[in-house]
Parts: sequence; C-alpha cells; structure tokens
Amino acid sequence: MSFENRLNRFKKHGYYAHSNPGMHDGYTIWDKGVLRRDRYKAAAIIEGDAQGDMEWAKHRLAIEGKYTDTCGDTQYNDNPNMCAGRAVQLFSDEHLAGDVHRSEAYAAAIEYLQWYQSPSWRDQEQEAAVMRHRVEPMYDSQGKKLKLDEAAGHCEFELVCNNAEAGLREAMRGDNKITPEITLRGKLPGCQLEYVGKPDYQEGKVELKTQWDSNAHTESPRANSLPNEIREAHLTQIAGYWHLSGLVPKIVYANRLGYRVFEATQEQLEFGIARILEACKRRERLLMAHDKIEDVLRLTDPMWSHMFAWRGYSPEIIHQAKQIWGD
Repeated sequence: MSFENRLNRFKKHGYYAHSNPGMHDGYTIWDKGVLRRDRYKAAAIIEGDAQGDMEWAKHRLAIEGKYTDTCGDTQYNDNPNMCAGRAVQLFSDEHLAGDVHRSEAYAAAIEYLQWYQSPSWRDQEQEAAVMRHRVEPMYDSQGKKLKLDEAAGHCEFELVCNNAEAGLREAMRGDNKITPEITLRGKLPGCQLEYVGKPDYQEGKVELKTQWDSNAHTESPRANSLPNEIREAHLTQIAGYWHLSGLVPKIVYANRLGYRVFEATQEQLEFGIARILEACKRRERLLMAHDKIEDVLRLTDPMWSHMFAWRGYSPEIIHQAKQIWGD
C-alpha cells in the first residue's frame, strides 16, 4: 500500500498524529478515533460548519462535561487536579515568561480556579470541597498543617505555585529568555505519521508536573509525595521532546512541601525513545488491520480497571465505549 493510502487509512480512523504513549493502545485509539471524532462532529454541527442533529450534538458535548474556562479554552472531562495544574502553569507563564507582576499572575490563576465546573455525574460536593481546600489558608510556609489556634497561613495552591516557580527558576538558570508552551512536530524512524508534542517551557528543555494533596475533601489531606526519579510516563513525554528538539530536557515536580528537578540522562532518553517507537509502530499496524475503527479497537485490551484511563467519564460515555468491545 502506498504512503498516501496509508495516511488516508489513518485519517479515516481519526488518527492524525502520534503523541506520548503514556496510555495503552485501546484507550488511545478510542480517544482519537471515537471520542474526539464524535466531539468534533458535534462541535461542527453546533457552530454551523456541518449539518446534523442539533439535539444530538448538544447532548454529545454535555455528556463530556464541556465548558469554556476563563482563558477561552474548551475543557472536557476536567477534574480538580487537572484544573489546578493548568492554573499553576498559567501563573508561571504570566509571571516567568510574560513578566507580569507576581501578585497579578497569582490573582489570574486564582480566578482561573474559580471557573472550574464539576460534571453532573460526579460527586459535586466532594469536588467543591477539594477546590475549597486548594485555596484555604491552612499551612505554614513550609507546607505543614497549622494547628487550630495558629494564625491563618498559606493555602495549598499558593505553596505549589511557590515551589513550581522555584523549581522552574532552578531548571532554567542561565537562560536569558523564558518561552512558554509551543508545539513541536517531527518524524519518527519507521513510522508513517508525524509525532507531536507540546513542551511547557524552553522549546522542549523544561516540563512542569504538579502534585496535589490526596483526601483533599476531608479533614486529613495528605501531600502527594514527590518522586525520587522521573516517572516512566513522563520520561517518554520528555524523550519525545528531546527527539523533536535535540535539547536535553529537565522535569520539575512540585507539591506544597517542595520541588525536585531531574535532568534526563542519555540512557533514560534512549530508553524513552525506544518505548515510543515500539508503541507508535504497533499502533500503526493496528490501524492498518481493519477498515472500521471499531474492529481495530477489538484487537486491543480496553483495560477497564486501569488506574487513570477511564476515570471521570460519564456513565453514558463508558457505556458507549463498552459496547464497542462487546462488554
């Protein structure tokens, strides 16, 4: 089959480019080839760019928890930790890359948090409690919980912003200019589709990961510990940036207690690229196996019990996905 025909097959399945293979094949192909396909179709109908059933389109986006945040970006299947992570990046972008005064950048980030909308099928009271915890001044400057008789201190969100800023400054020490998120594109050896990545800072040199308290909706929140080494899903992510940019990447982990900065070694990066190539080549073989995306998906394991993949989706979305696999 010609190169052009292969590309047409991939595009027919809604799979236009590779990205970090942090999730397993079944979920990734479903996300690109089914979930996003229906999402884009529904959005096009609502915006008047395509003909179709308007009621279906509105319902289709509603069951993904669609809303528009304070930056004008559309969010789907959001959660408190994802929203808080984006808010920290907004703070860092404004303050470090945009030279906005720290207090103004922090105020913008707090406003961003307040736009979070919990989907109707989740425990909305619990998620509201988590978001209140983010901004409640209950810690000292070191991130330790204050006693009841102690004066109000710092909130988790402020502490994570502080530690993210300190970690990013350390990771970017010596750089004359700080550049925010960009899109990198390039080819992978042996693959037909291009590979796409969106590094947080310095065109692929620095990535930021925030860690948020667990049990944040209770009176006994626990700090999500900082890792002792680069986590594998993050390693493949920054290894992809290294392949596309040629820059040796660093990753910053930050929580309310502190931060850690890791610079990937050559051995780690080569391991990460090997994992990327394995996954992307395998996915292209899967996509070539059948004309219908549903038949392609049935060759994969959906891994319904995966810790993160299917978390937070509405019951209707999960039901539709399970119908594809025949469960």
